[in-house]
Amino acid sequence: MPYRGDFDLDEIIFFLKERDYSFFSFISDYSDEDAVISMKGTAALYICNVSDKCIPEQTVRSVIDVLVHWDECLEQAYGWLAFWDFNTGTWVSEKERVKAWCKESIHDRVKKRFAITEIFFRLDDWPCCDRGEYRVGSEPKEGADTFSIEFRADPLGFNLKFLCEERRLYKIIVHIL
Repeated sequence: MPYRGDFDLDEIIFFLKERDYSFFSFISDYSDEDAVISMKGTAALYICNVSDKCIPEQTVRSVIDVLVHWDECLEQAYGWLAFWDFNTGTWVSEKERVKAWCKESIHDRVKKRFAITEIFFRLDDWPCCDRGEYRVGSEPKEGADTFSIEFRADPLGFNLKFLCEERRLYKIIVHIL
């Protein structure tokens, strides 16, 4: 792994609040310069399109806000991922959703099948080959700060895109790994 450490969510929030980027690796992975840190149990947090080993102030505030409300973001993600049907390659019908609610909790079902691999801030273009794109909310205005959470469920990846300001899910990109 090209990034250092394995930090708890609270530690990463602390580093960002203190503007201490010494625990971040600055690499060229998804953009010309990415600030990357490993989150315990979650994988890698990427802040893309930074420069000179410095993260823009507005981005720092957005990342902190999202991380403080991380559970809320995961709830939205789980709410959709729990209803992907791997047999048909589509979302299950409303009738099937109601049946599924009775069998097993959404969290349990999603955690068994999906793993978070990366979290991206300021990533302009998703580099993977898309299998399908699903709008689940209105697109943000041009230039709005966004983030995405990448989930892996072999043989597919699911990139869930959120608007930073409202921490609102607006798009799911399904792609082949």
